[in-house]
Amino acid sequence: MDMVSRMPGPAQPGEPEVGRPRRLRIRLLGGFRVEREGHLPVAGNWRRSSARTLVKLLAVAPGNRLHRDQALEAIWPDAPREAGLRNLHVTLHSARHALEPELPPRIPSAYLHSDGELLSLDPVSTVVDADEATRAAGLALDTGDRTALTAALELLSGELLPEDRYATWADERRRQWVALRARVVPALARVLVTAAEPDLAVEVLRAELDRVPAAEELHLLLARVLVDAGRPRQAVRQYHVARDVLAEELGIPPAPELQALLREALDLLAAPPTAPADSTATLLPSAIRRPHDQPLIGRARPLALLVEHATAGTGAATEPGGVPLALVTGEAGIGKTRLVAEAARQAASAGAQVLWGTSHPAEGQTPYGVFAEALDGYLATCPATERAVVTAEHPGLAAVLTTLGDAPDNAASPEEEQARFFRAVAALLTDLAAVRPLLIVLDDLHAADPASLRLLHHLLRTTRSRRWRFVATLRDDELPGCDPRRLVLDTTVEQGLAVEVALLRLSLADCARLTGVAPQRARRIYELSRGNPLFALELVTAGDVRGVPDGVRRLVRGRLTRLSDEARAVLGALAVGGGGAVSLGELEAVALAGLYPSLGGPAVAAALDTAVAAGLVVEREVTTGGRPVLGYAFRHPLVELACAERLGAASRRHLHRTYADTMLVRRPDAVEAVAFHLGRADDPRAVHWLRRAAERAASLFANDSACAYYMDLVARLDAAADSSAASAARLDWGIVLRRSARYQEGEQVLRAALRTYQESTDARSTVRVAIVLAEVLGRLSRPQDGLAELDAVRHRLAEVPGGGTATERVDLELTAGTMHFGCGQYAEALTALARAEQAAVGLDEAAILPRLTRVESIRAGCLMLTGELQRASDACAEALRLAERCDDLPLLAGALSTMGELARIDGRLDVARDCARRAVTAARRMGDPAVLAIDQSNLAVIELHLGEHRRAHALARSAVRLARSLGHSWALPPTLANLTEILLRTGRTDEARVALATCQRAARDSGDTQVLDGIRALTDELAAADAATAGPAAG
Repeated sequence: MDMVSRMPGPAQPGEPEVGRPRRLRIRLLGGFRVEREGHLPVAGNWRRSSARTLVKLLAVAPGNRLHRDQALEAIWPDAPREAGLRNLHVTLHSARHALEPELPPRIPSAYLHSDGELLSLDPVSTVVDADEATRAAGLALDTGDRTALTAALELLSGELLPEDRYATWADERRRQWVALRARVVPALARVLVTAAEPDLAVEVLRAELDRVPAAEELHLLLARVLVDAGRPRQAVRQYHVARDVLAEELGIPPAPELQALLREALDLLAAPPTAPADSTATLLPSAIRRPHDQPLIGRARPLALLVEHATAGTGAATEPGGVPLALVTGEAGIGKTRLVAEAARQAASAGAQVLWGTSHPAEGQTPYGVFAEALDGYLATCPATERAVVTAEHPGLAAVLTTLGDAPDNAASPEEEQARFFRAVAALLTDLAAVRPLLIVLDDLHAADPASLRLLHHLLRTTRSRRWRFVATLRDDELPGCDPRRLVLDTTVEQGLAVEVALLRLSLADCARLTGVAPQRARRIYELSRGNPLFALELVTAGDVRGVPDGVRRLVRGRLTRLSDEARAVLGALAVGGGGAVSLGELEAVALAGLYPSLGGPAVAAALDTAVAAGLVVEREVTTGGRPVLGYAFRHPLVELACAERLGAASRRHLHRTYADTMLVRRPDAVEAVAFHLGRADDPRAVHWLRRAAERAASLFANDSACAYYMDLVARLDAAADSSAASAARLDWGIVLRRSARYQEGEQVLRAALRTYQESTDARSTVRVAIVLAEVLGRLSRPQDGLAELDAVRHRLAEVPGGGTATERVDLELTAGTMHFGCGQYAEALTALARAEQAAVGLDEAAILPRLTRVESIRAGCLMLTGELQRASDACAEALRLAERCDDLPLLAGALSTMGELARIDGRLDVARDCARRAVTAARRMGDPAVLAIDQSNLAVIELHLGEHRRAHALARSAVRLARSLGHSWALPPTLANLTEILLRTGRTDEARVALATCQRAARDSGDTQVLDGIRALTDELAAADAATAGPAAG
C-alpha cells in the first residue's frame, strides 16, 4: 500500500503540471497577503519585517523588478552600504524561505530571483492582484464595455497596502492607481449615460466624489449629467459644492467650464413664475403676512436700500453677487422690524422667497434658534412629501429642526455634527434659491445664540455667487464690545460681507405725520418720545401728555388698567413665557394651572381677543410638533417687560414653574426652554435641566451657550453647598472652555474645582482636574506650571486602590510628556511617553487607541526637533494609522500637521501641502481657533516654499489675526515667527522687522524655546539682508 500510494499518477484537477512551481499570488489590495496555489504553506508571521517589505517593494515596482540600491535606500536609508548589503543578503534568504518554507538549502527560489544587481519576482509563477486589476482596467478602457468597466472599478476600489499608507516607496504606484481609477470612473459614467441610465451615472460619480472631493473634472461631469437629465437645480447645488471644496482644499475658483455650466443651469431655472400675482401673499411668513395698520413714515431712503438689496438677483438677467447681509440697527422701538417687514413684502411681490426667523431671549441660548425658526416656519407650510424629500436630501438638518421629526442617532463628534449641519443648511438654501431668489430675515439678532452667529458667518462667506440675501435687525446697544457675537458681526462688516443700515429717530415733521395730531401736541409728543416711533404712538394713545411720564412702561401700565382683570392676568402669563410667540395651547394650560383664580380656555380666548384689539399683542403662528399652530406675541418687548413687572416675584416664579411643567408634558425635547423656566422659578429641577442643556449645547459645538449654562449650573450648585457636583460641573465647563480656546477662564474654573477636590478624599477626581488644568496651562504657554500641577497631584494616585486605573496613569504621563515637549525638554518628554505607553498595556481598544495616537504624535514631534527624521517619520505614520482607526479628528489633525512638517523638511513639498491642507480642514471642523491658527500658519510657510507668495502672505496674516484674538495663548509666537519668515523671504524687510520685534516680545512672555531658537536665526538673516542692502548704498 505504501509503494502504491507513492507512485506517480495522473494530475488531479487544479494541480499544476509536473515540473511547474505552484503559482504564488501576492495581494496588495486591502492589505498585504501571500497565497500559494493548492493551499501550500506560506509564512504567516514573517521572521523579518524587512523580508515582508522587500516583497512589497518588488510587487509595486514596475515589471516587479528592482535595483538592489533602490531596496537599500527604501529599507535601510541610514545604514552604511556594506551593512546594507549584508542586511539585504539576509533579507533575501528570509523572504525566499517565507514564500517557500520547504525550499532546500542552496536551491534557487521559484518566485524571488536575483540577477547581478537586479531583484525580481518570477513573471510566470508570480501574480500580483494590483497588476491584474491594472490590466483589466486598461482592457476595459480600450473596449468601453460596461460590464468590464464596472468590474474594473470594483477591483480599483481596494486600497493599495493600507498598512503602508504613508510609505514613500509606494507613492508612485499609489499615484498610478489613483490616476487609473480617475479614468475608469468617468468612462463608466459616460457609458451609463449613453445607456439612458443617468441615475446610475450620478450614483457612480457621487460615490467617487466622496473619495476625492476636490476632483473638479468629476464635479463638471456630474453637473453636466444632471443638466442633461433635466435636473438643473441639483446641478446648481453641485456647482456650489464644487466651489466650496475647491476653495477650501486648493484655494482656487471653479474652472470656466464649470461656471459656464452654472449659467446654463440657472438659465433653465430662470423662467418667470406662472402663479397669479396675488399668490405672493401665501409665500410670506406668518410674522409679516398681514400688512401693518400704521403707515411707514420717514423711512423712504432705508426702505429703498433694503428693497434693492432684497430683490437683487430676482431678474432673469441679473447676476448674483454683492454684499449678502444688510444689518438694520437702532434702538428698541425705532421701527426696525416694521421697516424690514415692508421690505420683505415688496421683495416677495418681486418674486423672492422669504424666510423669517426671530430670536427669543426668554428661552435661553437655544443653539441655532433664529435659523431653526426660519427654516421650521417654511417647512411647516410644505406638504409632507416635500418635507420627506428635504429630510432625505439634507439629513444633517434633523438634529435641530423639529419639523423633520426625530434626529437620527449619530456617534459623530460635535465638530463633525456642526460641520454637517452647516453644510445641510447651505445645501437647503441653495436648493430654495435655485427656484427663486431667497431672502432670509433674522429679527432681533442681538438675542441670537453665538452658534447662530457662527452659522450666519459661514453662510455669508459662501454667499458671493449665490442668489441669497440676508436682512437682520439688531439693537447694537445690547451687544458690548467684548461679546463674541459682536466680534462676529464686526468681522462681517470689516470683510465686506455686510452693510449697516442705521435707523435714526424721526424728525419733528415725521413725528407729526406719524401721530396725526395738532402741531402743539405733536411737538410735546416729539419732546417726550425723542422721535422714537413706538414711544410716540404710545403717547398718542395715552391721551393726556401734559405731565412728563416716566416712560413707555408707565404708558403701558396705563393701557393695562383699561383691560379686565382676566385680560391682565393672561398678559402676565404671556409675558412670563415671552421672548417670542407662545402657542395658544400652552398658554391655556398655564392659565388653567398657574393663575389664581384659574382661567379656562374660553376665558383665555376672550382675554386675548381684548388684548389684540387693544394693540398690545398680535396673533402669530408658531411651530409645535412639526406643524404650525396659533400663537400670540407682544407687539414690542417693552410692552412685554411692563406686563411682567406688574407681577410679584412669587407669581412670576409660580408661572415659570407652570410653564416648565407644561413643556415637560407637551415638549419634553425643548431642553433649553425647560431649563430657562425652571431656573427663573428657582426650582431644584433646574440643576438637572441646566446640565442637560449644557451637554446638548456642547454636543452641537455651541460652546458659548454651553458655557452660559455651566455658569448658571455652577452658581446654583455652589449656593446649595453641593461642592462635589459643582466641581464635576466645573471640570466639564473647563473642558469646553479649553476646546473653545478660552484658556484664562478655563484656568480659573479648573483651579476652583481643583481646590475643592484637594480638600476632599477624591484622589481620582483631583488627578483628572489637574490633567485638564495642565493642558490649559500648556495652551497658555506655561508648560512649566503645567508640570508643577501634575507633580503636585502625582502622589494622589497612590491613594487610589491599585495606584489608580491604567487610564489615569496613562493620562498623567501623557500630559507630562506634552508639557515637557512644550518646555523643549525632548528627552524627558520621550521618557514620559514611554511610561505612558507601558501603562497603557492591557487597556481595551477604545481606551488605548486615542492615547497611543497622542503618544506617537508627540514622539514624532520630539524626534523631528532633535533631528531623528526617519524615526520621527515612522512615529508619525503610526500616529496617522491609529488616528484613522479611532476616527478622532483632533488627533488626526495633529498627526497630519507633523507629517506635513516632516515632508517639508524632506523637500516633498506637494505632500507637505496636501497634509497641511488636510490639517487645516480638520482644525476648522474641530472649532479650536488656536489649532487652526497654527495649522494655517504652517500651510503659509509651505506655500512660500512652493513659490505661492501672495497666498502665503494672506494665510500668514489671517493666522496671526486669529491668534491675536485669543489673547495670551500658545498660538501667537509661532504664527508671528512664520509671518516674519514669509515677509523676510518676499523682500518686505521693513514689515519683517516690525513683525520680528512683536514676535520677540510674545516669545519672551511665553518662554517658547522653539520660537526663540527660530527668532535668533531670523534676526541673523535680517541683519545679513540689511548689510547686503547697505553695502551697495555705501559703494
